Amino acid sequence: MTYFTLTKNERLKRGDFRSTQWRKCSETEHFSLLIHKNRYKSKRIAVTIRKQVGDAVLRNRMRRLVKESFRLHKDLFVEGCDNLIKVKRVPPKLNLQEIEGELGNLLTTWKMHMSIG
Repeated sequence: MTYFTLTKNERLKRGDFRSTQWRKCSETEHFSLLIHKNRYKSKRIAVTIRKQVGDAVLRNRMRRLVKESFRLHKDLFVEGCDNLIKVKRVPPKLNLQEIEGELGNLLTTWKMHMSIG
C-alpha cells in the first residue's frame, strides 16, 4: 500500500522550484497548474499560496487538502514532471471533494491541451 503515500522524494523543496522556468499549463477559478520536466522519473508536487488568500490556518488547510488530493490521485499527474499548484483563492466550500473535483478538472484540461498540441 505504499502507492498511497507522499514521500519526501515527491515533494519539491523551496530551492527546487525557485530558480526553475515554469510553464503555465492550466487554470481554474481557484488554482493554476505550472509544469516543469524534471531529471528524475517521478512525479513531484509543490503548493504555493500567497498571504493575501487568508490567515495561516486557512492556508495550511488548503495546502494539506491539495497534497492529500495528489496523494490519492497520483495517476492523474504525468510521470517525470514537477507540478506547482498555485492557489489563487480559497473555494467557498473548503472540503476534500470540492478540491479533488476542481483539481481533476485542472489536470484533465491540461492533458487535453497536451494531446492536441
